[in-house]
Amino acid sequence: MEIHLHLYSILREKLPSDKKGRTVLILEEGATLSEILEEFGIKPRVVISVNGNHELDKSRRLQDGDEVKIFSAISGGGLLLRSTKH
Repeated sequence: MEIHLHLYSILREKLPSDKKGRTVLILEEGATLSEILEEFGIKPRVVISVNGNHELDKSRRLQDGDEVKIFSAISGGGLLLRSTKH
């Protein structure tokens, strides 16, 4: 089956630069998101969408023609805004 994979941000480096973060994968029927992450050495702490829908289940089985987008997770502290007016 064919899966359309898009990698964003720092994850684009997992593919040759001429691919610009996009490739088509040929996978066995029943392949999962976890298998893609493992194949590309991507840590599980990422944001994934399948066919435009946010996907939390990394064991999700993919279907022929699925479009998978993987974004690096952004973490860090929040921004505290304070008023300078008293």
